[in-house]
Amino acid sequence: MSDPIRNIILLLLLGAGVTVSSCRGGRQEVAGPLPVIEEILTDTASAHYIDTKAYANNRENLPIGIFGTSVDDLQVVETLLGLDEFDNITGEPGADGIKDFAGEHIDFFCLPPVEDRSREDMIRQIAGLFRWQDQRPPVKALVVAGDMVTMQVYEDIRDLIELGKLGIITVNVMQAGNDKAFSYVLSNRENNRVTVGVISTAGAFSINAYDYLEEKTAVAFQEYAPIKGRSPEKAIHNAVTSLADQLLYNSHPRLKYIILGAPPLQQHREIIPESITFLRNYRSDNRYIYRHLIDSGVILIEPQKEAGIQLYRALRDERLAAFRTTPSCVRVHSFEKPDLTKYPLLNVCINN
Repeated sequence: MSDPIRNIILLLLLGAGVTVSSCRGGRQEVAGPLPVIEEILTDTASAHYIDTKAYANNRENLPIGIFGTSVDDLQVVETLLGLDEFDNITGEPGADGIKDFAGEHIDFFCLPPVEDRSREDMIRQIAGLFRWQDQRPPVKALVVAGDMVTMQVYEDIRDLIELGKLGIITVNVMQAGNDKAFSYVLSNRENNRVTVGVISTAGAFSINAYDYLEEKTAVAFQEYAPIKGRSPEKAIHNAVTSLADQLLYNSHPRLKYIILGAPPLQQHREIIPESITFLRNYRSDNRYIYRHLIDSGVILIEPQKEAGIQLYRALRDERLAAFRTTPSCVRVHSFEKPDLTKYPLLNVCINN
């Protein structure tokens, strides 16, 4: 369904609350927008109300909002600050030596960990980024980085933005990684006989964030789990080895792609090719154990990088890129004080 048609349907649903059409007895109810969305857009007495008519002009000067559910999601900010995938003058692909998000203001928001947080509460929390709060301005773009934000909530937020005509760009990190995997699989028929490996967090798997990949290709899922008292490098090597063991014991096609779904994987990306090379060369009884299961040219898919690429293109298309000559500025709103030594670019830009 095209975006204009989707917008019209959503607006009609908001105005009518519930519409009816065919089937049982000639009519069947079609659900309107969630009450929480109507509250946010129409209830002026609500603490969560967004005055869509007063939404800021000159939106290119507003910050980019990154919404996470763990302080580890700060890696998304670090990735954006280091991205140089485009010529900033022409907008064409190709590094130009200038960071793609140079001069942008970025606000990182981290949701306190609450396991039983409802769908409605999550919507209210994220929608809070779309209005003025004290001296903090609304955001012009939303990047959902948290692995506990379901696709259902993400689509709810997109509906809210469309119904309120807020014009906020939305990007989902997990979806960006899946989109890239789909594009690889569909671009070559041979890829239908390969496996996409997914190394991600328990939270992402708990909300079935990657399950629909299996509709297109073979998938092997592996949880990344930190090892107490051991380096992230050791945990990454263990995760890659466990992924290879799944191929060995479950008769998967050869591994061609790996989605790096956990932030530490992107912080220590160089470890993964080393682990793959080790496994391809590993022998027992003078026999290669994994070589026939792991492609010689495994491609790593970095969801955070892909999200940054989607965001850059959208900001240019909507003429919302700041193109400031001043340094980037990052503000962190978190329930937990992060270790900024892990993020050298962010450490320079924080509260700049």
